[in-house]
Amino acid sequence: MKLNQETQQQKSSRKKTADERRQDILEAAINIFTKKGYNGSTTAEIARAAGVAEGTIFRHFATKKELLIAVLTPKILNGIISLDKEHKDPVEFFRCFLRDRLELIKENEGLVRFMFAEAQYHNEVREALFNGILGQGISIVKPWFDKGVKEGVFKPVPFPSMMRSFMGTVLFYGIFNHVFPGFSPEKTIEEAADQILDLFLHGLLVE
Repeated sequence: MKLNQETQQQKSSRKKTADERRQDILEAAINIFTKKGYNGSTTAEIARAAGVAEGTIFRHFATKKELLIAVLTPKILNGIISLDKEHKDPVEFFRCFLRDRLELIKENEGLVRFMFAEAQYHNEVREALFNGILGQGISIVKPWFDKGVKEGVFKPVPFPSMMRSFMGTVLFYGIFNHVFPGFSPEKTIEEAADQILDLFLHGLLVE
């Protein structure tokens, strides 16, 4: 009987592949990072939550910073990468990009709050965000802006200024909508994205 139990335990321990264990680690890391912050989270605690030995984490990620980048990268970049492949028109790209960011904020409110709160105080988080992730996102978005300028659709304003204004509007709407649910008149993310983009592109002035 004992032998059968040990055999079952051995089989159970062999069920998960390395990729599955890696995913368990990432999911545990998301939960602990958002609850305890970057400095307050330890790899030992993440390992316990993932059901693995701490050494297993370091077989997948060399440092805690590398683990943080692996947690944030798919959340931030996957949507942009998909949009980059799906669209040809710059305006439609930015419309769908806006929707994607609003959905990201809505579905990952805790993670978004963690990113901006922690980036204010910790260089490692700031470097992971900008050098490890946001730089990649910018390299995808900028060619769409440049294409719009070339086609005469967008004004040739400095890209950093445009991007700061664009993302500032998106982030404020997402956060405001979370703090004051039901206050915004838009019923869907699609409707909100269309409204924000119209204001961003055309402003308040009557032409």
